[in-house]
Amino acid sequence: MAEERLYTINEIIREAGIARSTFDKFVESNNLRPVKTEKRGKKFYSLKDKEFVVSHYVRGKGKEEKEKFTNHKAERHDEIVELLREQVQQLKKANEQLVHDNDILTDQLKVKDDQIAAAHQLADQAQKLHLGLEKQVKALTGDTNKPVVDGKSSDMTNSSIDQQTPADSPADQKKATRKPWWHIFWLFVNRY
Repeated sequence: MAEERLYTINEIIREAGIARSTFDKFVESNNLRPVKTEKRGKKFYSLKDKEFVVSHYVRGKGKEEKEKFTNHKAERHDEIVELLREQVQQLKKANEQLVHDNDILTDQLKVKDDQIAAAHQLADQAQKLHLGLEKQVKALTGDTNKPVVDGKSSDMTNSSIDQQTPADSPADQKKATRKPWWHIFWLFVNRY
């Protein structure tokens, strides 16, 4: 008597074109039992079981299920690709907006730098004019040897020295020396 050929799971799934998990689910749902199981757990199925599985997935309902699943995967893949394309477009637009905003901010920063440079230049000119006026006041009042600090001379003007008597108190001297330089300049200008 000739022994019937037995088929391994790998041979069956290769011929049916299915995955191992699909085969396991099919065997469980159709209550198929292996004809022989080796000690290591390798299972063998009969020709009848093999043909049942293969016909189900090559010609029967299993084929339709497999195609449906494959088509669903393809549709899902197309949806993901389209979604990724949309995200790429959104990121490109966001990048363009950021570049545009960066250009605007860079231009504004340049304008502010120019304004700061102009303010420094004006401050420098104002300081030079202030020192020039102080020198002119000193020359007009005749106090060329006395230093001028913060627009004030260290001593009183010549006219107040002539009028001062030894009886004047030191507090009066302080008040007289506290007059700003422009006060002297104002007096000088109003005389003429």
